[in-house]
Amino acid sequence: MSSLLLWLCLMGDAKGEDLSESQTSYIGATMLEGNVDLTFDFATPLNPDNQNAYAYFSGNTLYAGNEDEHGNMVDAIIEFFWFESSIDRGSDFYVAIVKARSNPGRELWVEDWTNYGASPVLSVEALCFACGNPTGPDFNGAFRWDWAVPFDDYGIDAYGEIVFTNSYGLGGGADGEAGAEGSAMAHGEYTENVDGDIKAAGNVQVKGYVSSDYRVQTQYQVMLYEWDLETTGTADMMAWDMYLNLEAREEYQAYHEYFLPVQVEEGQTFIIDQINILGSFDNGMTQVTPYTMGVSLENIEISAPFWQPNEEEEEEEPITEPSEEEVSEPEDELEPQGDTGNPNEDLPQLEEDSSEGVPVKSGCQSVAGVKVSPWSIITGIFLGFLICFRREK
Repeated sequence: MSSLLLWLCLMGDAKGEDLSESQTSYIGATMLEGNVDLTFDFATPLNPDNQNAYAYFSGNTLYAGNEDEHGNMVDAIIEFFWFESSIDRGSDFYVAIVKARSNPGRELWVEDWTNYGASPVLSVEALCFACGNPTGPDFNGAFRWDWAVPFDDYGIDAYGEIVFTNSYGLGGGADGEAGAEGSAMAHGEYTENVDGDIKAAGNVQVKGYVSSDYRVQTQYQVMLYEWDLETTGTADMMAWDMYLNLEAREEYQAYHEYFLPVQVEEGQTFIIDQINILGSFDNGMTQVTPYTMGVSLENIEISAPFWQPNEEEEEEEPITEPSEEEVSEPEDELEPQGDTGNPNEDLPQLEEDSSEGVPVKSGCQSVAGVKVSPWSIITGIFLGFLICFRREK
């Protein structure tokens, strides 16, 4: 009886509007420009039975997906951001936001007595063949799995929609908040059981410190009520697998958002060889094993955008203002010098010339050059005696 009551409470129509409208905000980061800073080669179907895979840019947002003849759909929206704080850290730091969804034509795959084997209803996988490969080309880059969102396994047992907030921050500098790095996944309050017990808002996973100056953040809803998510992270691979645990939500679409941080040597291009998005579906009673389909994006290349700090506008003002004053001051001093004819103004130049020529010595030499006749000396002595003799008388 209790299971029947639970089933009646959870029943509902699967509609397209159930897909949450994700809200993305960022500060201190620049979105990569499609077909300029962010490129890819092509999209291929992961199931050879259908050839409906697609991928294209709309502005700076990359859309990819696939659909089969049963009405099953797998879609993804991918956006890349470059952190401006990379300048202070000597490496280029990026984060890819992957918004993935699997929408069943009939049902999502749930393991029960009629279905054999567990299979993820939504799976996202990123591969970098050159990362961590000692025999490969000279390449210094990797997935920062330690700051991914989510970065660890988690499970949710709920009986209502849940609002999640993902955030990743990377500060500049070397210490304090400026040098902080961290990621977090938080949930809003939700209904825990059929009795209506409320689970207060809290954190699912938190690691490090999310900088307030350099941050990317999203908010979204998940409709599945009960699920488990398994995370696998290495330098060359990042994967998330989402398993549905409640049959009552098997007709609903599975939606989740993931943060994929990337670090590469400054100025180098980072190549993600594949991003695979797939889902597992149940197409009817005759199917006892999971049916999987999806899309694979090949050879995604990302590079740092052209970026110029805003400090130049502040530096131009103090440079131009004093330069005008310095030019006007000497012009005012030169004008009165040209108008006055006072010879005293030339005194500094005369002092410099007299110090070089040693005028005292030259004056003595001009006097010593005059010769005195001996008769003049005798006549002078005689006149001196004669004057003295007359005075005595």
